[in-house]
Amino acid sequence: MKLIHTSDWHVGRTLYGEDLSAAHRQFFSFLTQLVREEKVQAVMVSGDVFDRAIPSLDSLEIVSQALAELTELTAVILTPGNHDSAERLGFLAPYVRGNLYLRTTLADITHPVEISTAGETARIWGLPYLNPDMVRTSLYDGSLPAENPESTADNPGEDPLPRLPRSHEAVVAAAMRRLGKAQQLLPAADRTIIMAHAFAVGGAASDSERDITVGTVQSVPLQVFERYGETDSGASPDLPAPDYLALGHLHVPQKLNTVRSAGRYSGSPITFSFSECHTPKSLVLLDTAAPDMDPQLVPTPVCRPVGRIKDSFETLMTCPRYEEFTGYWLEITVTDSDRPNFMVTKLKQRFPKALAIIHEVTSPNLEDQRQALRTNRFRPQALAKDFFCQARLGKELNEEENQLVEQVYEQVREES
Repeated sequence: MKLIHTSDWHVGRTLYGEDLSAAHRQFFSFLTQLVREEKVQAVMVSGDVFDRAIPSLDSLEIVSQALAELTELTAVILTPGNHDSAERLGFLAPYVRGNLYLRTTLADITHPVEISTAGETARIWGLPYLNPDMVRTSLYDGSLPAENPESTADNPGEDPLPRLPRSHEAVVAAAMRRLGKAQQLLPAADRTIIMAHAFAVGGAASDSERDITVGTVQSVPLQVFERYGETDSGASPDLPAPDYLALGHLHVPQKLNTVRSAGRYSGSPITFSFSECHTPKSLVLLDTAAPDMDPQLVPTPVCRPVGRIKDSFETLMTCPRYEEFTGYWLEITVTDSDRPNFMVTKLKQRFPKALAIIHEVTSPNLEDQRQALRTNRFRPQALAKDFFCQARLGKELNEEENQLVEQVYEQVREES
């Protein structure tokens, strides 16, 4: 059977204020057509369907229409990401047919979706995004020493319930142990797939993902998924490793160096930042008949290209090689030592879709200034002085200005 793995739709997101709804509609039309042509049995969406917990009415309309069309053709399995509200994703259920499977709660962890065709069964487990602060008490299973297990009588103000360490690794491992126990109670399936929204160790981020750091550990070792919560390399659980890890959260499509499973981030289907402008966007097409499920990256359509260009003002304005960028959404960096007159106005005339125009001054002592910033990162008043020095192109503050910074800092510190 054929399966599709996609994630990080972020419906409702903008790019420097530019509406991306046309790009999303184009993607969903492409996805529906691909499902029809390839006779896909299930579409797996590994989180971040919406860009915010309370999506706009337009975003809800776009997603509900897309899911209605898709579920007429195939099963759709959907889990929430860190941008989604798991409760609000449940509101989509009445608007689409019975082919929509939402896996949004802790209780859903132990309820897989089974897709069967021609005597073959694929068992798909969906893990919602797990915020450690929200679930580390509910998921505590005694496998690790508890934090704050004491009673409130002995420790007033402390949580009396045992809980997991405050990290993504701890809560995902506990969820996988719960999943593994449920797996042991079921007959063997031809294929086992785990969907999860997390930052797995070894993944490469871009600057368009929201930071999910909670506690001391933000990433999750791949062994947690492959060994159902057991990270010890010597562990040998009774369960075979899953055949495929369908991961979401990172926007750059990438294969992970797993030992026992095929694991991949599908990446976002649309470009959400200039750091991704050189990364082709795609989704993953899987074939369960292939030994390794043969993951194929299928390029998604480009509504409008996104690019970065960097050069002197004169070259940007006159060089023929930049002509192709006139229709791009652009980040432009101007490298002249002095800021050109009417820089933004003139560049916008040549590049009407430019969204960010930056004047970058290369200072001979730039590395020294960066080192000073790193050295002074724990001294707010020194950091402020370094900032003003850089903003004034290396001109140091005079004695009176230094005293003013010190006075403001002391005043803020006393009031805080």
